Amino acid sequence: MVNLKPLVIALGLAYTSAGAWADVGERALAPVLVSEQAYGDTTAVVSADTLARGAARDARETLHNETGVAVGGGGSAMAQKIYVREIEDTLLTVTLDGVPQGGNAFHHQGRILIDPHILKQIEIDKGGTVASVGPGGLAGSVRMTTKEARDMLRPDQKIGGSLLGGVASNDGWNAGGAVYGEVAEAFDFLLYAKHSDNGDYKDGRGITQEKTASTQDSQLAKLRWRLAPGHALAFSYQGLQDEGTRYPRPHMTGIPGSNTPMPQKLAQQTLTAGYRFVGGGGIPAVDLTVFSDDVENTRTNRGTGPVFGKAVGYSFGERLETSGVNLLLKSKIGTSLVRYGLNYHHREAEAINPTKRGGAGGTSREQSDVSGLFAEGSIPLGSMLLLGLGGRYDWFSYEDNHGQRFVSSGFSPNANLTLQATDALSFRLGASHTVRGAGLKEAFMLDNGPGPLIYRNAANLKEETANNIELGFNYGAGPWSFKGSLFRMTIDDYINLVYRSGPPASASRENVGTVKSHGYELGGGWNNGVVRAGLSVSDAKPMLNGAALGDGDFSLGTTLGRSWQASAGYNLAAWNVDFGWNIRSMQSVTYRPSGATADVRKPGYTVHDLSINWLPMGKDKLRVTFGVYNLFDKFYYNQSTYGYSAGQGMVLGYADPGRNVRLDLRWQF
Repeated sequence: MVNLKPLVIALGLAYTSAGAWADVGERALAPVLVSEQAYGDTTAVVSADTLARGAARDARETLHNETGVAVGGGGSAMAQKIYVREIEDTLLTVTLDGVPQGGNAFHHQGRILIDPHILKQIEIDKGGTVASVGPGGLAGSVRMTTKEARDMLRPDQKIGGSLLGGVASNDGWNAGGAVYGEVAEAFDFLLYAKHSDNGDYKDGRGITQEKTASTQDSQLAKLRWRLAPGHALAFSYQGLQDEGTRYPRPHMTGIPGSNTPMPQKLAQQTLTAGYRFVGGGGIPAVDLTVFSDDVENTRTNRGTGPVFGKAVGYSFGERLETSGVNLLLKSKIGTSLVRYGLNYHHREAEAINPTKRGGAGGTSREQSDVSGLFAEGSIPLGSMLLLGLGGRYDWFSYEDNHGQRFVSSGFSPNANLTLQATDALSFRLGASHTVRGAGLKEAFMLDNGPGPLIYRNAANLKEETANNIELGFNYGAGPWSFKGSLFRMTIDDYINLVYRSGPPASASRENVGTVKSHGYELGGGWNNGVVRAGLSVSDAKPMLNGAALGDGDFSLGTTLGRSWQASAGYNLAAWNVDFGWNIRSMQSVTYRPSGATADVRKPGYTVHDLSINWLPMGKDKLRVTFGVYNLFDKFYYNQSTYGYSAGQGMVLGYADPGRNVRLDLRWQF
């Protein structure tokens, strides 16, 4: 454990990245309350209402209408990976109720499973992120917040419940429910459970995508106890289990030999306990959370020969454990709110049933710690300018499975300046510097490796640093809204694997060079409360050491074409019916990744989704959602899905689902 040291934190940016358009038809300048601090439009927010109207079922459906965000892997939840501005989520800070998520069990599978039904909102920062989010967000953050009883209860309710269910033509069903309430004004609680059963889906050509079927169970329990006016204790449990027979490399098909399908299960459990004080009498507001998160990924070889060196019938896998504490304090200094506090996060990774422990295989276990102090706030500069400041100082410690220890520290300052040119128009300029110390390998690497050697860290492995700069604008007047940004990102000393064919073959984890990316986002919309329409476009150009990123740049990113998002809707208030239409269009892109002797081309595609939301009893007591997703049964591979293999003569990833007709019901009583 790294001891916290006294430090006077210099202030840096409260936020740097441009927003996205969850619904580009909404007003651009209306401030959004994000984690109890108004960041305005600079954070993209996916609200509970947006999730409900879309009846989203996984990460792909939750985020597929977000500008600058892509989810590859097709319709298999375990294969899905999130890309923000074409950078993979391994370079983002990802949290659930403030608890660090994800980790990296295996670079051939996704690491963020989402049950949209329990989410109150998702916040996405692109590029820089606020200091209070936590350490190490080189390319931004994804923050998920789960619902509480007070989000479910109607104003006149003390006890309530809900039932939900849905069926899909392509292919599966889900059912669940919740009970929630308030007892004697001192306690409130929420209990939730859901089961999903998804079969192998069909693509736009009617071809079944094998080994995409899975069952998924999700649970959420929350309890809040108001000790006294202004004081409360809170406890929560969140669990998710996904099971299915999948390829060992879940996002690849068609690889012979070591990709024989096998039963696999991923289970995640998150526990939190917290104390909150609203502040007063000169004492700052307090938000203290202690947490534990456990992810276990297991598989059993049911093939006819060894897989990854594991015999037939052998069960093995990876475990990721995270624990720690987050403390957030808030004080008023004049008219400004200052947020400050500390984080301590401890992470462990280990192989389950290792076969290479000892010798070249090391201990099959490693751990890391990060301790940090942060502060952030904003300062008005006259009537037209607002300076956002914040920053954090972190101490990193990492002990790998070969007994090597890596220690580093660094200051991550940020600053942004907003000019309110008119009541309707504002401009902003932001810049940030972020430090991330060397941390855990993929847990899969702790017991696997090329030839007789195991994956190793270079002895001189050093921390990564990122610099983000962004210039943007927002305009909103009457029903009209427009926003846009130009951005540039540089990550120095990026850590990645370096393979050497040998003999003997080996792979080492090294600082391999510099990642650079630049691009833009632009969008606008019109919304008069009855009719809405919007259009946005985004593009980024990520490169590693001067070469475009390719699909094989696991845990870093990939190259996508220019992305367009369009939406339209009509609200028929007299009948409590809302009609929605969303279009996602990707232009084709040609590029040459590092080491390639020929250009790679990813075809473009356009996909249409239609939805109808009906509230027959008003006030959302009963919601009926009818949707037709991929309306025209388009066959396509998402450009962020693992790509074409010349050796196999095929795309090794999954095609996205074809037409899917769905009916979802949610009854709150």
